[in-house]
Amino acid sequence: MPITPSDIDNRPTGAAAGRWHLLLAAAVLVCGVVASIWAWRAMAQNAHREADGEFERAAAGVFEHLSLRAQHQLDLLVAFQALFRASSSVSRAEFQAFYDDMRVHERFPALRAIQYSRWVGEAQRPAFEAAVRAEGVPPFAVHPPGPRASYLAVVYSAPPQGTGAALGHDQAFDPEHRAVMETARDSGQPRASGPLVLQQQHPGLVVGVPVYRRDRPTRTVEERRAAHLGQISGELLANDLLSDLQPAAGSLALHVRVVDQGPIDAPPGAAAATEVLVAQTGAPWHAAPTAAAQPSAATRPQDRHQHTMALAGRQWRIEVSRPPAHGSRSLAPLAMLACGLLVSTLLSLSLAWLALQRQRAHDLALAMSAQARANAERLQAVFNSTVDGIVTADHQGRILSVNRALLRLLGHRTESLLGQNLGVLMPRTDAARHGQWMRDHKPGTEPAVIGRNREMLALHADGTLLPIELTVTDMEVNGAQQYVGVLRDLRERRAAQQRFDASARALQSANALREAVFTHAAFALVVTDPQGHIRAMNPAAEKLLGCEATAETGRSLLADFHDDADRLALARELERLAEPMAVGDTADATAPNTARELPLHCLRRDGKRVPVATTLSALRDAEGQVTGLLAISYDATERQRLAEQLSHLAHHDGLTGLANRRLLEQRLQQAIASAQRSHHPLALLFVDLDRFKSINDTYGHAVGDEVLCEVARRLQSVLRSTDLVARLGGDEFVVLLGSLARLDDAPVVADKLLTALAQQIDVGAHQLRVRASIGVAAYPEAGENAAALLRAADVAMYEAKQTGRHTLRRMGLGT
Repeated sequence: MPITPSDIDNRPTGAAAGRWHLLLAAAVLVCGVVASIWAWRAMAQNAHREADGEFERAAAGVFEHLSLRAQHQLDLLVAFQALFRASSSVSRAEFQAFYDDMRVHERFPALRAIQYSRWVGEAQRPAFEAAVRAEGVPPFAVHPPGPRASYLAVVYSAPPQGTGAALGHDQAFDPEHRAVMETARDSGQPRASGPLVLQQQHPGLVVGVPVYRRDRPTRTVEERRAAHLGQISGELLANDLLSDLQPAAGSLALHVRVVDQGPIDAPPGAAAATEVLVAQTGAPWHAAPTAAAQPSAATRPQDRHQHTMALAGRQWRIEVSRPPAHGSRSLAPLAMLACGLLVSTLLSLSLAWLALQRQRAHDLALAMSAQARANAERLQAVFNSTVDGIVTADHQGRILSVNRALLRLLGHRTESLLGQNLGVLMPRTDAARHGQWMRDHKPGTEPAVIGRNREMLALHADGTLLPIELTVTDMEVNGAQQYVGVLRDLRERRAAQQRFDASARALQSANALREAVFTHAAFALVVTDPQGHIRAMNPAAEKLLGCEATAETGRSLLADFHDDADRLALARELERLAEPMAVGDTADATAPNTARELPLHCLRRDGKRVPVATTLSALRDAEGQVTGLLAISYDATERQRLAEQLSHLAHHDGLTGLANRRLLEQRLQQAIASAQRSHHPLALLFVDLDRFKSINDTYGHAVGDEVLCEVARRLQSVLRSTDLVARLGGDEFVVLLGSLARLDDAPVVADKLLTALAQQIDVGAHQLRVRASIGVAAYPEAGENAAALLRAADVAMYEAKQTGRHTLRRMGLGT
């Protein structure tokens, strides 16, 4: 309530007035103490809340850092798994090259060793060890020694320094490691062991990633077990997971513990065995923790945060705690309390002294200046609360006042600026121009800069230049002209513009890179809309399809370049790719949005039909809707020719072109199955040349090979097209007579073979004669399966040789 002159005139006087003013001073003291205590408690609570918020953010940063760092290590092992999935045979050099290219030691410090282990049975172990030693690992052997049904032996290990002893180690020997391997094999996902003590007594764990055969399906557990080839394993050091936590923890001294809670898929009701994997306290984070820094059991809930994380089949609990936070003991609240009490005491004493000494003058001054002070305080509060810097100057350019924002912006103190020329806030050249302008400016004229925004540089107290936006206005105070300058910091705006420009350049570069890849790719690339209409094709596609992109884009369908059978396959593939993606589909080759290779035939515009291998992929937007299709194709002519050649070599003898043992066994099993169904007899003839070794010894192996080829031709000339002639090796041949009308026809055919082979053979200048001994075995009398028939025919052939050669003996045909 304002004080009026009547209140002053009617004021108590004498001793009563003195007592009234003393009570006022006491009330001011009490109120000041109460207000100081209230402000102290309020600031303490605010400081505690800020400490809690900082702790919560730091804990969240630690959780995120550990999760990302651990997953980053697992991604490397999955990348090695993809290396084996992409190639049917990964050599030791390729394994080491991939390790070096990934810069594992630099980018994945928590992984100290990466190994590839191969699953080997006891029967294959000697050959396996010999094959690895032949690759340049002479001392290689599976260890620990001792016969076992199977082994998971380390074949490749990187880095090569210090890992020689690991080569050949049976990782399935230890029960815990074997359980981790079997869990990873059956699930198809990375799996980790429990906490272990690894190299140099560091705590950690071993992570295994299964490797399957490329030609086997892996949809079910049984299929994954059958296709299991080995595993990629890595040693994950727990201490390195907690390195580089300082940015996440900030200035707080936090205690971090990682507790292993056992497997995620533990049976219900199983006891949860927890074990501290690693713990560290304070900064720097690479220092080892001390026992005294461990958090006690009495740590308050608000001083501890914990988070659960799943890693490679294990459940981890991450605990982050801090020392107790005492906001009431912080410097700012205590300073506020001390200042408040001091100010309250001084103010109370001053009021009492002034009240007793100059009551009338004090009251009159309060009445006259109360409103003026309020207005000045409001104006000063507004002046100092603005975000932009404000400076006022007289008509000669001398600084009259500055606000707090300008002091923060330019790093000055108020006393260092008041009375100085405005040139102290400008670069030297701008200050010189400003001084010249002030000297040339005529009072009473309005400067051209009034009301305009200008971008310029301001001089910081440390000598650096800051980009600002300056707005100048004028005003009149007590008849004198003054100027007001508003300075706005442009650093953030320009930084944002630079980030925008950099993003635009990066986007332009990425678009140029994609265009270059599309244009220069060796494979044919065709982009279509969801209905299959061609939208773009690269030069390789023009060459493969025998057309020009300008003539086909927007006018033709992808199916126009295929026949009816291929169009049906394309339609089914497009229908599959258009289906919505479901969780878990990426592991299945038939899942939507999963690219797979289709063997098709391309109909070029010139009418030529070319075999191609085409991979279709769905192009989707952010919502998962199909916006187009990408077809990647290449000419498969040479690959088909090589496949046919390899298939022929796998089933035929390299010298004579006859069937080999593998093809003979297949055809013999098929003939036995057919004979069982049709009840038609069949017979097997074992043909061995008599004294063929003397030809090789006398005339050389080149002549012997020519003789063998001629024998093969003569055997084929006597037989029917439905019969099969096979060479088992050396001078041994087997003839399969399937679908005989009667078993007595077998000896007749054998006699014809003996007659044909007895004819003279001309090899260059040599005239040679070759005779043979033949053993005949009939089905089912001589044997009911392929192995039994071969043995019976072999026995009959040896009987023929013992009775004088150039004859035949029969098994299962009677006498």
